[in-house]
Amino acid sequence: MRRLWQALLGLLLVLGTAGTLAGDLAIGHDASQDLRRSFDVLEDRDGRLTFEDVLAPAVQARFHALRPLGPGPNFGLTHSVYWLRVTLRTARDAPADWLLEIAYPPLDRIEVIAVDATGRRQQHAGGDSRSFASRAVAHRNHVFPLRLAPGQTTTLYLRVQSEGTVSVPARLWQPTALWRHDQAAYAALSLYFGLLLGLMLYNMLLFVSLREPGYVFYVAFVAAMGMSQVALSGLGAQYLWPRSTWWNGVSAPVGLTVTAIFGLLFARSFLASAQRMRTLDRILLAQMAGWGLALAAELALPYTIANWMVTILAPASVITMTVVGVMSIRRGIAGASHFFTAWALLLLGVAILSLHNIGILPSNAVTANALLIGSALEMVLLSFALGDRINVARRFKEQAQARIAAERAMVGALSQAQERLKEVLEEREIILENSLVGIVFLTGAGRLKWANRAMLEILGVDEPVTTLEPFYLSREHYLEVGAEVARTVGRGEVYERELQVRRRDGTLIWILLSGKAVGGDDLAQGTVWVVRNISPRKQLEQQLRATMSEREAILNNAVVGIVLSVYRRHEWVNEKFAQMLGYPKQILIGQSSIYIHPSEQEWERFGEEARAALIATNGYTCERQLRRRNGELFWVEMGGSCVRANDPDSGVIWTFLDITERKRSEAQMREALEQQQALNALRARFVAMTSHEFRTPLAAILSAEEVLRHHGDRLTPQDRAETLDSIAMGVQRMTRMMDRVLLLGRADAQMLAFEPHEVNVPVLCRRLVEEVWAQHPETHCEIAVRAAPGVGTCRCDEKLLRHIFGNLLFNAIKYSPGGGRVRFNVRAEDAELVFEVADQGIGIPPDEIPHLFESFHRASNVGSIQGTGLGLAIVKNAVQVHGGRISVDSALGQGTTFTVRLPLVEVSA
Repeated sequence: MRRLWQALLGLLLVLGTAGTLAGDLAIGHDASQDLRRSFDVLEDRDGRLTFEDVLAPAVQARFHALRPLGPGPNFGLTHSVYWLRVTLRTARDAPADWLLEIAYPPLDRIEVIAVDATGRRQQHAGGDSRSFASRAVAHRNHVFPLRLAPGQTTTLYLRVQSEGTVSVPARLWQPTALWRHDQAAYAALSLYFGLLLGLMLYNMLLFVSLREPGYVFYVAFVAAMGMSQVALSGLGAQYLWPRSTWWNGVSAPVGLTVTAIFGLLFARSFLASAQRMRTLDRILLAQMAGWGLALAAELALPYTIANWMVTILAPASVITMTVVGVMSIRRGIAGASHFFTAWALLLLGVAILSLHNIGILPSNAVTANALLIGSALEMVLLSFALGDRINVARRFKEQAQARIAAERAMVGALSQAQERLKEVLEEREIILENSLVGIVFLTGAGRLKWANRAMLEILGVDEPVTTLEPFYLSREHYLEVGAEVARTVGRGEVYERELQVRRRDGTLIWILLSGKAVGGDDLAQGTVWVVRNISPRKQLEQQLRATMSEREAILNNAVVGIVLSVYRRHEWVNEKFAQMLGYPKQILIGQSSIYIHPSEQEWERFGEEARAALIATNGYTCERQLRRRNGELFWVEMGGSCVRANDPDSGVIWTFLDITERKRSEAQMREALEQQQALNALRARFVAMTSHEFRTPLAAILSAEEVLRHHGDRLTPQDRAETLDSIAMGVQRMTRMMDRVLLLGRADAQMLAFEPHEVNVPVLCRRLVEEVWAQHPETHCEIAVRAAPGVGTCRCDEKLLRHIFGNLLFNAIKYSPGGGRVRFNVRAEDAELVFEVADQGIGIPPDEIPHLFESFHRASNVGSIQGTGLGLAIVKNAVQVHGGRISVDSALGQGTTFTVRLPLVEVSA
């Protein structure tokens, strides 16, 4: 045993010392980082140090590394406050978002402070003395979000304080890695609590059956253990009492104390210690009193006092149980071996947890959950002990009953043998005569020797007959059955057959004939036959077959597909369903329904949804896609109901209605609606544009007309000319706008003329720049045009090119109100002419770029800059007529670049 303890302690120390050098830790791409061996520690005995005090050089010098072979950051039961420090050096390509987990829920107060190289702080507070709603991350353990800047150094400080054990099993996690780890942790806890619930229910049923108080004590013991583990695992604070901080602090020791009290009660009841081991029974009673005092201390006194009492009483109680178990084994008490093993395992778990709580052992998955592991094994073995005791009691009871029965049989047999022998023949005669079935004894020659009253009634005769031949349909029928009987009975087998026979009055009836030879396979000794009139059953069978045929015809001719499915296999399908899928009906029966779904994932998802609905409401309807035999997907409206209410395992009847055409019509209607909505939006934008763009020049023309009408005689020639010029400019502006609308209309109607001819591209580009300069002499922009070497003439429509690049250059100047450089470049690339128009203007919002080429669309950031929203729509249509494509790259406040790619059709020299 000593070597076992040494090996176990060595294993725990190895687990506890795994980690990196103290005080400094490199953070890379690992899913998690264990911080336990990387901390420097500072003990604040009176708890007065603030974080600013800790940052002082003198206090920083007091930090020291944890002992390499000690328990790590596990300081046992202490009143001191502990400061932990570690420097995290984050790699340049490491993720920035991390989660710090302290996997010890009973800690009272935790403060987390992270200081990066720039002095920026991240601060969080937690602990089970705070309400669960105040936690930074909703988790059963204490989890805090940290952001570590890649390529920088961050110093992490932890301030921990607790009235109980101060243990800091800290680990850094990437968020997704923590969630994956939690799945396994919650699965293990689910298995544990599921085991507890199963043991409770099982032993409660045993109590109801046997009425022994030991089972009630065991159920209460298991329930209390479950409550303590709920508290220790953090699940209580998360789900059961998230707002009760006081109860969260005392629930774990209260649960363990109540567990110990009911465990001692169970042991006294199980071992009957009051009658068998009176001295030890007094010790058990004394310990129960001690646990009662501990319970009162937990509810009324400081937590530390109660915690020390639990830490001392727990090993003492389990050791006592183990000793009692050894003594019970020696005395041969039923289930004692299981009882001893159970408490020995719990003793091991309590010892490990106690050494962990006082700071001797490190904090890891084994030591922190030692009680969880030991208690699970202990409760299972105690249940085995109860079962073993039941088996032993049952064996004793059966042996006693067997002895009593044997004695009674011996006494009764002597007195009843003679009388019974006389009664047997009379009883059998009465039974046979009054039997509801016909009984016949035939001689070896087939002559009727004896028949009971029921047999005569079946044949319709009043007196016994000597042969059954007249009741067969014919002589041949009689001989055929006789030959079959000879062959079957001659092999020592029972002959059985349904026959149609004729009663004495000529009525045809059906009988079930079964019989065998009296002497095994020797017909000479005669045969015994049982005859039953099965005519009513035959009539019902005929009616049932007719009804089934009618219903089969109705279901097969239904306009909807119908399927009976049991455990998701087709037990029966109608013709309509087979036609829907394109399979012969015989192939579908017996097949799993997976093949009719688009994928296995869809099949599994549908099964989960449908099963839940059928259990809850006994019905399920949906619209979904199925797969035909040729792979084509089609839409069905399907509904199902259980054969037995709310029990899908009894079978489900499904109906299928092909709604593919309806779905197609709905899609067409939605598409038409979307087109109508787009047309309405386009009409609204057109009305808004025309009302704005026409109103401005019309107002100028009207104003000029009023000046000429009322003040024309007083205007100087220069003023008169300016007024007429404003009228001309307004008319020209309206004319250009109408030209654009008409041009866009021709483009949308596929009537845009495309007349390619030989064009000198560099010359055209320079002319376009000169024309733009001429139209906008007041601009502050600088326009640079550049044609790469190798760009010469090509076949294209010069008029459309003027529309394209005139609009792009005009927009580049218009949307660069602050000036800047406008670049107009052209180059040849992969049999294409690539034109780029780039500016340094206001840019385009990213979410509006997809709508940029729509008619009458203008960006939301253009402000008071005038425009119609038609230019880029005309540009896109002109590019598409050339068989080219256009793209845009823009950043708000930095400028926009339009790239036009046209097929290069060179002109031969």
